[in-house]
This record gives sequence, structure tokens and C-alpha cells, in this order.
Amino acid sequence: MNKTTIKIFLSFSFVSAIIATMLLVMNALGIGILITDTGIITPKHSPTSVLEDISLNLEKTDTGYTLANTNIPSEYWCILLNDDGNIVWSQNKPDDIPTHYSIRDIAKLTHWFLCDYPVFVRTENCGLLILGIPKNAVGKYELIYSMKWFDTLPERIVIILLINLVIALLLSLIFGRKLYGNLKTVTSAINDLRSEKTVNLPEKGIFRDVRRNINETSKSMLRKNAILSERDKARINWIAGISHDIRTPLAIIMGNAEELENSPELTENSRKKATAAKKQSIKIKKLIEDLNLISSLEYDMQPSKKHQISVCPLIREIVCDIYNNIGDKYSIDVELGAENAIVLGDENLLGRAFFNIINNSIVHNKDGCAISISEYVKDKNVFIEIKDDGSGFDNAVIQNSDEILHGQHGLGLSMTRKIVKAHGGTLKIQNNNGCVVTIKIPTE
Repeated sequence: MNKTTIKIFLSFSFVSAIIATMLLVMNALGIGILITDTGIITPKHSPTSVLEDISLNLEKTDTGYTLANTNIPSEYWCILLNDDGNIVWSQNKPDDIPTHYSIRDIAKLTHWFLCDYPVFVRTENCGLLILGIPKNAVGKYELIYSMKWFDTLPERIVIILLINLVIALLLSLIFGRKLYGNLKTVTSAINDLRSEKTVNLPEKGIFRDVRRNINETSKSMLRKNAILSERDKARINWIAGISHDIRTPLAIIMGNAEELENSPELTENSRKKATAAKKQSIKIKKLIEDLNLISSLEYDMQPSKKHQISVCPLIREIVCDIYNNIGDKYSIDVELGAENAIVLGDENLLGRAFFNIINNSIVHNKDGCAISISEYVKDKNVFIEIKDDGSGFDNAVIQNSDEILHGQHGLGLSMTRKIVKAHGGTLKIQNNNGCVVTIKIPTE
């Protein structure tokens, strides 16, 4: 959480600083464009260009000077002074412009104004050209910089940019602290939601809508969890109640069936029927026990009696109990590769899991099958593989073995998976020339 919010915060601050610096550069360019007088630099009206054009086209004749092949703009005027300060040529000269200039007058007009007319000068072999433009057309200011200033200008520009970058970064960090706090609060609340904890954030700030949605999600989750809890409690109570209600009449049926089974007064056929009723009653009793066990595993999740269990002796005990009650149509081959394998759990539950898998192979292969059981340890896990060469699993069983299905294998495998899961293990089922079930449980 902290790494994520810090990363977002730093990224935000860095991007803000870059954007601020780019804006600074763009504003500097904008100021440059803003202070540029496009009317002056236009080639057609540039005083420098006009003076150059006059210089190229001003010709000396026997009677004086004449401007050939060009004309100056009507709002401009121009005069040519000789070395004595007299005007020897002019065009569009205003009446208030003097006809003679002293050295002092020349020095004054070189400061860019002559009788309030902005002027531009150009020296020629024939004298001094003075170009005047309308009064108040431009403003002229004298700016003088040393060559050292020009030499160090690039360095100073870089320094100014770096200073602006640092200031922008500091401002971003200052203003980003609040963003960091909001992100940290929101991410923490999301983690609490994932853990199904109650969340109640103050609904304010720029994340007001996000906080409100998180609060509503927390309330909705609490309501749904309460409903699910009540429903699960009702389900457990219902199963427990049904189981209790069935046990009493079932015990009476089993007792009467056993008494009739051993009664010499009944015919052989009647005693067989009593035996069948007894077997079915025992089956019903086992189903009720399985349902209670599944309910307990589903909601309590962990075995209540945990201790160290030797896997190999437990498997042999289960195999012996089953082998003594099956016919010649079935064979069980046991190959245990890790005699010292120890797991932590409930021996009765694990025994029920092994029994269910082996018994499934027997119950669902009426014509007989060969069952093989192997056991080994790998990466601090004990693996028990139980397989047969029978008819195999239905696809629905393989895809939904964690659910209680109607018909083949459903209840036994569902209960077995929950037992294995409660011991921190996994159960994998597949078809490979018959049923293959692989159980993995962490070793102690």
C-alpha cells in the first residue's frame, strides 16, 4: 500500500514539475513574441531595409543627388547630410526639420530622435543618410550590456531553469502531501474491504465521491455478510435438526431389523429382507454423518483435534478394513515410499478421506477393478495417489468435485476435498484409464 501511494505521489510531483518548467519556457517564448514589433521587422517597412534600399539607389548627378528605381514609403522621410552638415538631398522632408546640422546636432540625433521624429542613420561615402518615421510611431530605449553578460547568458538561463524546476518540484511536493494522504487513506480502506473489515471514511475533499462509494460498499458488504451468516446458521441448524429427528426412528428401524434378522421364527426370505433393511439403515446413518461432517468442515474449516499422524500406518489400516469386506473381483496394491511421512491433523477425518476414495472405486465398479495406492514425499509435501482401472469419473464430477452432486461420486468426493483442504492440502482428480485421485498434504 505505502509503496503504491508513494510511487503515485512522486510521479505526480515529478510530472507537475516538468509541466511547470515547460510552461515557464513557453511563457518566456510567449513574452518574446509579445514584445516583438512585427510592424518594424516587416521587410517592407523596416527602417534598416528602407535605408539600405535608398543607399543602393541614390545616384549622384551633375545637379546633385537623385533616387532612382525606388520610392520610400509616403509616411517616411529621408535626408542626406554632407561633411559640412548641410542637406544635399531630401525626400518627404517635413518643414520643421532643419537644413543645417552641427556636430552637436549630429550627436543628439544619433540618440534616435530628431525634432521628436524617431530616426535611423546610415553612413555613406557621400555623407550621412538620416531616415525619419512619424512621431510616436515607435519607442526607443538604450540598453547596454557588457560582453561578459552575453558570454555567460547560456549558463544563467540554465541556472534559472534549474531553480524554477526545483521550486516547481518543491511546490508539487508541498501540495502533493494532501494527495498522498488521501491516496493512503483510500488504499488502506480498500485493503480493509478486502479483509471484510468495517470502513467508515469522512466524505470530504477531492476524493469525496470515492470515499462515499467505499463507505456504501462497506455497508453493503456488512448487510450481505449478515444475511449470509443468518442463512448459513439456519442451514446448519436445519441439518442438525433433521439429523437429530432422523436418528431416533432410524435407530428403532435398525434395532427391529437386526432383531428380525436373527429371529428363528421368520423364514429365510424374511430374514434376508430384514438384513437388507438393516444395511440400508446403516447407509442412511452414514449419509447423515457425512452431511454433518461436510457442514462442520465447510463452516468451521479446521479440524478440532490435531496431532501428528503417520500417513503409512493410517493408509494400511484403512486398506485392511476395506479388503476384509470386498470380494475376489477387487484387488488393492499398496506401494508406500515414505514410511516416516508425518502430517498434522485429525486422524479420523483423514481416514474418512482415504476410505471415501478407495470405497468409491469399489462402489462404482460393480464388475470389479484393480486399485493401486502409492505414497511419496516431495518438496515438504506428502502425495497419496489412488487410482483404479474402472469406468472413470463423469466430466461433471471432475469439473465440480468441490460441490455436492447428485449421483456418482458426488458426496464422497466433495467431503474428501473439504477434509484435505482443512488440512492445508489439495485434491486433484482425473481420468487416465480409470479414476486417478492425487492428494497433497504438507508434512509436519
